[in-house]
Amino acid sequence: MLKPIIIIPSRLGSTRLQKKALKIINGQPMICHVWSNALKADLGPVVVATDSEKISNVIDAKGGNAILTDANHQSGSDRIYEALSKFDPDFNYDLIINLQGDMPIFDPGVLQNLVSKIKSEDITTLVCKANFDEISDPNVVKAVISWDKNDDDYGTALYFSRTQVPYNALTYWHHIGIYAWKRKSLKKFISFPVSNLEKTEKLEQLRALENGMIIKVVKTKDHFIGVDTQKDLNKVRNKIKNQSESN
Repeated sequence: MLKPIIIIPSRLGSTRLQKKALKIINGQPMICHVWSNALKADLGPVVVATDSEKISNVIDAKGGNAILTDANHQSGSDRIYEALSKFDPDFNYDLIINLQGDMPIFDPGVLQNLVSKIKSEDITTLVCKANFDEISDPNVVKAVISWDKNDDDYGTALYFSRTQVPYNALTYWHHIGIYAWKRKSLKKFISFPVSNLEKTEKLEQLRALENGMIIKVVKTKDHFIGVDTQKDLNKVRNKIKNQSESN
């Protein structure tokens, strides 16, 4: 039986939306929304891995766990491995859920469902159907998938891109940046140098594929909003405001 831990990488120096982790949404910094939703999944400890004392302080103020990490990490996965090593040096946890720090709205049940589908693969991740506007949006990562012949809710990732792939597809798949890592696979991943395709697309999961790691893909109907731009932030603010007013 795998023992999960959720680690949320969150750095202050985001390029497309400055200091987005601390942007206020309905009275709280965005990272606090992600952290509190992760707690509701009730899978195990929730840790924020950050390069910023400001982010660490807002999590500490909530009574949460925040680990300060090196500011020079090349990817979120490198950051979570450092946090994991500091938080759990005794290897109590062997399944690491890498939850992005810019996803303030999600159903915690999605994480529970993801964990229930894990088998022998190195990494398990999620996709949903891309809507029309997302297909050509470079901020939305598309997945190329070889679907299981017996159960088309599952598949193996062949490639990920910010462009519209595969050519002439009837359905495009929006990759949701949540990863369930076997601990040994994460350790192996961070030992690899940054790969050529990773640098080209600015997608760390391509480092795993270029080194022969297996990424299993699970379909979900849930549509996650990743906050990369001011437009995304406005959309999330309105959605959470409407939810709170209806409750």
